[in-house]
Amino acid sequence: MLQDILSIGDKIHIRLLDHTGKPITKIRPFVSQLVDYGESDVFHISAPIINSRIFLLESGRKYSLCFFTNKGLYHGICEVNEKNKDNNVIIFKVRLSSDLEKIQRRQYYRLEMVHDIQYRIITEEEEQLNQKLFQSASVNSVEVENYQKRLKELDSVWEKASVNDLSGGGTRFNSKNAHQPGDRMRIRLNFITDGKLKKMTIEGEIIAANKLIHLPGIYEYRVEFKKIHKRDREDLIKFIFEQERRRRKNEKG
Repeated sequence: MLQDILSIGDKIHIRLLDHTGKPITKIRPFVSQLVDYGESDVFHISAPIINSRIFLLESGRKYSLCFFTNKGLYHGICEVNEKNKDNNVIIFKVRLSSDLEKIQRRQYYRLEMVHDIQYRIITEEEEQLNQKLFQSASVNSVEVENYQKRLKELDSVWEKASVNDLSGGGTRFNSKNAHQPGDRMRIRLNFITDGKLKKMTIEGEIIAANKLIHLPGIYEYRVEFKKIHKRDREDLIKFIFEQERRRRKNEKG
């Protein structure tokens, strides 16, 4: 039941969804508030505000909602059913179209550290080739072989970089190569946890890019992890906390 998790007055962050159904994180979230409950999966929220202006949600459109509750952060995908007015206050009736999922803040704990990685940008050519392979039923075997060969060539070129901080949800690193916010990339990250070498490849997206004034020709990038296996994320978080404990132990002598 929603009442077991949410409380009237809870703050809500609303984000638009992209064409794949994922929240768009490059745009600041709209701020709203839980006004009332309806049926089992229906509730009412106030019209969201961004930059001190009211933003009207579209009926029939789905949005990503993050609820700040007394029991922690919860996330769900919701669809706007209708818009009403109550004493000149705009209220939206919203229906949950997914389960409410608790967000573990632990995955966003960020540790400052230097760690070597490899990365490469996912190009438009690569996306087109993968799409053609996905539709391989209509493509002859020679073309399929050529697509696979080209994809292998693209996957052979990786750039070296060092991260400045790392979390289970993303990373920050410097590079001499110029990229843009919104660029997608694959990151190869190796580390040791529980005495075993862990190798993983993570798909992420650049959410911020800046030129470093004190390091001419070097760019700083913030990357949000978009595709990472649950077990890999757990291992990465474990590694981060192991490093933090080791650092504190060394500081104490």
